[in-house]
Amino acid sequence: MISSNGALCFLSLVPGSSHTPSQHQLDAHSALQSQWKRRGVLSAVTISAISSIFGTRPCHGISSKQAEDSYDVYASTYDKLDGGKLADSLGIEESRVNLLSAAKGRCLEIGVGTGLNLSKYIFASSSTAMDGVNSLTLLDISDGMMAEARSKLETLNIPSYVDVKFIKADATTELSHLFGDEGYFDTIVDTFSLCVMGNAGARSCLNQMRNVVKKDTGRILLIENTRSSNAFLGAYQDLTADAAAKMGGKGCVSNQDVSSYIRNTK
Repeated sequence: MISSNGALCFLSLVPGSSHTPSQHQLDAHSALQSQWKRRGVLSAVTISAISSIFGTRPCHGISSKQAEDSYDVYASTYDKLDGGKLADSLGIEESRVNLLSAAKGRCLEIGVGTGLNLSKYIFASSSTAMDGVNSLTLLDISDGMMAEARSKLETLNIPSYVDVKFIKADATTELSHLFGDEGYFDTIVDTFSLCVMGNAGARSCLNQMRNVVKKDTGRILLIENTRSSNAFLGAYQDLTADAAAKMGGKGCVSNQDVSSYIRNTK
């Protein structure tokens, strides 16, 4: 079961051997609600009524080229939005630590960005051990963001036997081409990338992830913005998602139905 009562959902996915969506084992962690508590019930009811008239708005996201260009510009200041004291106060930093403790073996991180996850990985005791990450592939579409991640990487004491590589690529179309369709990775990590891809891009990316993660033992670890299962909060997100994405959200739309995308992954 997947729950998304707040603005974010935390999921750990284990693709089953039959490779069908119904075989996913889903562990849904508690969603963040603190940023919504200040909103009154009366205003939420009003928002819900308005939303029922205009309907749910689709998530368009931005194109791959727009993401590449815009995030090159955002790179030097990105951590002020998604890292630091604000993220810590919302529990995001703790959630990153908890989720990434499950990463094992050969690991791919999609949308590595400025490397906010890098210090949270637990690395294996040897190049072949499965008690942590023994190989780390860091993928992003933005050179500027990866430059920031490289700088963070230089400050970390990562064992020399852990192979770390950066790859510039579009995760919505190129994963299978790069890594094949036979399950190359033990773990795939994605935090806050799907929301930038729009509906079609996010679904395509999840399909690509499924192709390149090991079918029986692999795991996909996600922290994503998602549409709330609470009707009032979901309605608010529907009304504000596009505007928020354009006015400081860096192209990230907050009302994707991530749980539905996962259930319908092919």
